[in-house]
Amino acid sequence: MINDSAFYYVRGLGGRVKRKVVKDLVFDQRVDFLAIQESKLEVVTKSVCRGLWGSDDCDWAFLPTIGNSGGIISIWRKSVSNLLFSFVGEGFVGVCLEWGRNKKRCFVVNIYSKCDLPARQRLWANLVSLRHAFDDGVWCMVGDFNAVMGSTHEISSNRSFTTKSSYTVTVFKYED
Repeated sequence: MINDSAFYYVRGLGGRVKRKVVKDLVFDQRVDFLAIQESKLEVVTKSVCRGLWGSDDCDWAFLPTIGNSGGIISIWRKSVSNLLFSFVGEGFVGVCLEWGRNKKRCFVVNIYSKCDLPARQRLWANLVSLRHAFDDGVWCMVGDFNAVMGSTHEISSNRSFTTKSSYTVTVFKYED
């Protein structure tokens, strides 16, 4: 399945420095799937994605920013996957991929949840409906849920670190 994936809450991808940090992360960590929240980009082009990924061995799906917040980008390595379809909704971008040597069907949903409760409830109702509609495959939901489980809330992963700009980056390791 997915060897390494990174979840990156960037608070805007407008500057070269942030884009270089993402590109270096993808290269250094040998990322196969990248989930970005708060891109603040209205348009995501081939050149933007290739610049973030560092090569043309990528495909992507995105949800543009609305106003001054939001923007979700999912980028993945084409050489290890085949896009079956993508789906977007309020606060999420999902892709269904055939992944790895075994061509395992994987659903990866990149989430950026709004802070208000009604929006979060709609988001989860939509995701539950999609999960029931597409139940043939492995599901992975990543992103910024804008929710705290408790005072000891932490993200469990293989590697987690904070960049100099205080953006949290988490790299998850998956086994086939």
